[in-house]
Amino acid sequence: MGNTSRLALLAVSSLACTTGCSPRASSFDGAVGQLVTQSAREAGVSADLMAAIAHVEGGLTLAPLRDVGDDDAVPVAGVLELRHGRFDSLARGAALAGASQRELARDLALGTRAGARVLADLAHGTGAGAPIARDDLAAWAPVVEELSGHLLTRDRVDYRARVFAVLRAGGELPARGGETLSLAPHDEIPFELTVAPPALGTQGNPEYAGALWFDTPQNNKWTPGRGGNAVSMIAIHDTEGGWDASVATLQNDGGKSVHYIVDADGSRVGQFIHEADTGWHVGNWYYNQRMVGIEHVGVASDNNYQTPMYVTSAALVNDIAKRQGLGPNGDGTHLDRGTLVGHQEVPDGNAIPDSSPPCPDSPGSCTKDNSYGGANNHRDPGVYWEWCQYLEIIGNGAHCKCNDAYSLFNCVHDLSEKVKCGDGTHVEIVHCANASCTVEPLGQDDLCAQVDTSSASSASSASSSGAGGAGSTGAAAGTSSAGGTGTSSANGTGSAGSATTSSGGHGGAGGQGTGGNVHLHGGCAIEGDATPRDGLGAGAALLAALALVTRKRRASGGPRG
Repeated sequence: MGNTSRLALLAVSSLACTTGCSPRASSFDGAVGQLVTQSAREAGVSADLMAAIAHVEGGLTLAPLRDVGDDDAVPVAGVLELRHGRFDSLARGAALAGASQRELARDLALGTRAGARVLADLAHGTGAGAPIARDDLAAWAPVVEELSGHLLTRDRVDYRARVFAVLRAGGELPARGGETLSLAPHDEIPFELTVAPPALGTQGNPEYAGALWFDTPQNNKWTPGRGGNAVSMIAIHDTEGGWDASVATLQNDGGKSVHYIVDADGSRVGQFIHEADTGWHVGNWYYNQRMVGIEHVGVASDNNYQTPMYVTSAALVNDIAKRQGLGPNGDGTHLDRGTLVGHQEVPDGNAIPDSSPPCPDSPGSCTKDNSYGGANNHRDPGVYWEWCQYLEIIGNGAHCKCNDAYSLFNCVHDLSEKVKCGDGTHVEIVHCANASCTVEPLGQDDLCAQVDTSSASSASSASSSGAGGAGSTGAAAGTSSAGGTGTSSANGTGSAGSATTSSGGHGGAGGQGTGGNVHLHGGCAIEGDATPRDGLGAGAALLAALALVTRKRRASGGPRG
């Protein structure tokens, strides 16, 4: 940071109010809060500042111990998510802690203490010749900007604004395991530090409308052109870090690059390199030259991929597929799992020919097979990526494969539907009204408390892969009538039962397979009790259901496991 920018920010801090500021103290009582408090105390930095940064990063929800590899695309450490950005906070933290970067990334407590020391260290380097007082929060603005690791001033200022907006407003910050950190408001912070000025002029030239463009240096990052090869596949990744850590790493860290990134809540999309250029993202040159890569902010080991992220990603996929002429008809429709490929399914050219087809097995089996996952056997997006729901949202005839589902009905993460492939050929999807999918004990079909009669979709089999076509997306509003059961014909094209579209539903007939059957589920069937059991509140019942989904999937011997 230049001296002019630093002094300007420090001058803003002098405008902070000195009277009438909120007297309420923060309360960090849980395990995560105590870790933040102790780490801040040891390093002589503000625990409130650390908590605000960690909230923006998403680091408050990280597990105490994490399974990390030296080759992770986005290695992060501690609640501040130290990373390899423009400022390499992960390398600096490791040096200050006297530990390896992998140790910091694996151990949340060690990484958090290192993060506090990095903050203190930066304060000595940006304090305009004098130490920054711990509680003069506004004066820490240049430290926060530098810590972000973002390449462009635009993004560093935006990061600082988001952190200081959290600090100024205060609030309840969710953390791991249902814990909450109660952050006191800091109205002494100047409002000016909580906003970022709009960018002047167009930033780059993203190919997807509305995407943020992140200039990414070519050197040791990506290759111009595709060696004469056409794009024929889209790679699905997860980042293992938050939005800011992922953007800073993918923009700056050598030896890796990707085309797009989608945030965990689906609120934003970023683009790093053009689709005409080759990204370095799957550890297989044959596939890299033929793939557009999409990173999704998330963690493969967490059962927490959000439906809004699927929706945003699906819109991006449809846009790419149409422009690149993907799919069997060359028009971006009827995408299958030979076109949409998880990183864990990419062949490892050291074990099998690099031009081999993607792993045909279940996500669980592919993550355990060292012949796949590229050269370093990556395991993203993992077993919790809901392929059948995702391709149904993509629509336009897109369909998952039988091995993407279990042999028994299993609820998807948002409890809006249940999916199975019971006979090894036909994928069945039943939509549950009001997110009423009920998780049953292991070995039993999950149930819809009430079937959404207007959005009963189906999936048909595909000739060799066992994939099925998904139902079409319904309109945003309407009324529902009792749906009948669809019929099937020899070629696998099903006709829908009588039903109109209701709010947010997925209606219409199933897609066309080759030689398979279509199963349509209609009518208003009550299959289970929607009332929370054992006196649990609705929120507790939902958490219990999600926990059971996780247990079932980890223990299941079905196709996906």
